[in-house]
Formats: sequence, C-alpha cells, structure tokens
Amino acid sequence: MIPISNLQLYNKQKTMEHIQSLTFNRTASSTGETEALNYIEKELIEKNIHPEVEHFNWTGPITVLMRTSYLLIIVNLILFRMILLVIAYFIVKYSFASLREMSFINSEESKNIFTLIKAKEKVPNRPLVIITAHYDSISANIPYRLQVVIFFIYRLIVFFYIIVFAVFITIFFLDLLLIISVSNLLVVFIAFSSVGGVLISIPILYIVFKERPSSGSIDNASGVAISIELAKIFKKNPLENMDILILWPGAEEWGLKGSRKFCKSHFKSLKKLYDLDRSFNINIDMVGSYIGLLNKSGLIFRSKMNNNLNEIFGATANQLNIPLEIYNKIIKPKSDYKSFEKYAKKTKSKFQVSCFHSSKDSKYIHSLSDTPDKCSLENLNGCVNICHQALRSIDLRIEGVKRNQITYVA
Repeated sequence: MIPISNLQLYNKQKTMEHIQSLTFNRTASSTGETEALNYIEKELIEKNIHPEVEHFNWTGPITVLMRTSYLLIIVNLILFRMILLVIAYFIVKYSFASLREMSFINSEESKNIFTLIKAKEKVPNRPLVIITAHYDSISANIPYRLQVVIFFIYRLIVFFYIIVFAVFITIFFLDLLLIISVSNLLVVFIAFSSVGGVLISIPILYIVFKERPSSGSIDNASGVAISIELAKIFKKNPLENMDILILWPGAEEWGLKGSRKFCKSHFKSLKKLYDLDRSFNINIDMVGSYIGLLNKSGLIFRSKMNNNLNEIFGATANQLNIPLEIYNKIIKPKSDYKSFEKYAKKTKSKFQVSCFHSSKDSKYIHSLSDTPDKCSLENLNGCVNICHQALRSIDLRIEGVKRNQITYVA
C-alpha cells in the first residue's frame, strides 16, 4: 500500500484555507449559513464536482416555546370557562385571508448540500460510503459545558410541563363529563404553574441563544475542510467498488435537522440501490488539537460504535504514523452519525457509523474561543489521509473478495 504522503492528490494548505475562509457566523437559517453553503458549492464546482442542494424546514426551540405558550393560553382560557374567547379568536383569524397567513411561529429554513462520486465499477447492489460534516455553527454567551447543564435543567422543565398539560386535558374532560368537580384552587395552581414554566424558559433560551459572532472553526469548519478535500481526491481518483456520497447537512446544532431530513428523504431509495449491510457513515465533527475517534459509549454496559470500522482506521493511522486517539465516552456526542444509526436500525441493516470528534476540544466550541488557531494543519491533513487510505484499503478488500468469487466460479 502506498502511503498517501507520497501521493500529490491535494493541496495540503487548502484545509486550513477553508477554515480561514469560513471564519464567520454560520447559524442555521442565517445569511452566514447560506454564504457557507455557497463557499462549499463553489469549491466543488471548480473541480468539476456537481453538488445538489435541498431545502428543508425545521422547528427551533423559540418556535416550540411560542407554540407551547399559545397552547397554554388556550387551555387556560378553557379552564377558566372563557371558551367564547377561543371561538372568537378562530372566527376572526379564519374570516380574513390576511390574518390566516399571519403567524409568529413560522418554521425556519435551512439547506443540505451533497454530491455523489460513483465507483469505477458500476456493479449493482454495491456498498456506499456516506461522509458527513455539518457546516452550520452556533455561539452562545456561556461555556459549552455549562450549556449542557442548563439544557438538562431545561429538559426537566419541559418534561414537567408536558405532565402539567396532560393534567390540564384530563381535568377538563373529567369536569365536562361531571365525573369530578374541579376546585378553583387547583385550576389557579395549574394555570400559574404553566405560565411560570414559559416565563422560566424565556431567560434560559435568551442566555444560551443570544448569539455572538463566532468562527466555529473546530466545530465544524474543520470537518467541512476535510470533507471538501476528500471530495476532490475521490473525484480525481474514484474508488473501484464503492460509491461515495458526501453530505454537508444544515441545522445540525439545532437537533441534527439536516441529516434527519436527508435520511428521511433518501434512506429508502439508498436501500434499494446499495448493499447497506456493507455500507457505512464517516461523520467528521471536530478535528482540532488532535484527531479523536469515538469508540464506545455508556457507563456500565458500553456499546461499541461499529464492528470493525474503527479497527481499520486505527490500523491505517498506525501505518501512516499519524497520531489517532480512539476513546470511550459515557454519553455519546450528539452529531449527525446518530441520524444514520437510527435509520440503520429502522432498515434492520448492518450499516456502520463512525465519528471523528476531538472531544477534549469541546471547551472551546460554541464560543468566541473557537478560532482557526485552535485547528492544526497537521491534524486536518492527518484526518484526510486516514480517511482516504482506509477507504482505499476497504475497497481493495472488496476487490479481493470479488476475484476469489470469480476464481471459485471458474
């Protein structure tokens, strides 16, 4: 196997140039996100790589909060026997076309961009490699680890008010059926507790999501840079037996919205075209001060990420003499590989997922500290080299299996 360091397949300065070119706020649904997508598109088209762009809508936490607030207002009005106000609201709203179109809870819009590089051998039911790297970013006023704690508290609040809402509905219908008599004190308690939950949520969301300009270099201009260069390498010299689909999903920071939309739209067709049992996803989300590769997760009964994909990456890194930290984590990082993992279970396939993620660099992300100088050119290119050489190695194994089958048949 020829070490990739001896192959002039790409400009090794370009990975850092990509990161420096993306040093602006790329929040989902913002102008910056569109500018980032345009940059990726331009880089690909310059190398005669033709990408596709798909638009999708998604719902953020602010929209959810607004919808919850409206719902609670309506439920409270019903509980306080002000049903006529609710009826009047809907009559007025749907009596006029202009009012029908008005809404304070519109969905956000983002975009996915992807490209397919076909194998040299167009064999039916061949494997597919899906490389993912989200291109949106987010920056908050507080450190990332504190954000994790706050969101845990926020989820508890949301869970509590889901229960409160269920109690709302139950009491209302029981009262209508004259099974119980609702006391005014209970109604007041439920009403004020529900409104209180919304009021508590507002400052939490404001503190976390009041954005400040950030370059989002580690998270995830690094992954974008690596995947762009991988696209160029495989366009120049495709694999023999595997197609490569490279996806840059949008709105990852708001709940993996782009990758979930992609899987929902395409997984059925991918299952028909490819052998998903031999296919896999390489998710590149953060390559900063080192190259990290997630291996196992869980506290006691740790689940392994995949059957043998990480072993191939590890062996490739050793062969190329590139430092690679394969690590375990109690809680998995939330990244786009989870979308593919979920759909692999739905299709009952042996589809594997992997995730390059420099976990220790999380102290920098989602903040003004996530700057290009935190990314190492050596690590960026090292990740490119590992992915490229590992895929070549897997491709050679498939070729070897095919030759053995032909010899056996003969």
